[in-house]
Amino acid sequence: MIVHFLKQEFTRSPLTKLAAWIAMPVLKAFRNRVDPRRYNGASLVGLNGIVIKSHGGADALAFEYSINEALLEVSKNVPGRISTQLEHLLSQRRAG
Repeated sequence: MIVHFLKQEFTRSPLTKLAAWIAMPVLKAFRNRVDPRRYNGASLVGLNGIVIKSHGGADALAFEYSINEALLEVSKNVPGRISTQLEHLLSQRRAG
């Protein structure tokens, strides 16, 4: 939606087309930062391991980002850290 509106605004006149040409590097960088394929996949918690649920229509790039997320969670021991935090919270609750 944002891209659609920006294209409309940047094609209104020769001056806005020039502005678009000047802003192109910034616009491309912004597009890459908000690319939903880079945020593909969601972690499923409550399991004894790493599970990343990818979107059904994900392309190869989006799937790659999902695999990278899984690798990051493994390297950071996310299930173990969640378990430790939950145990800590439960012990505080029992004590208080």
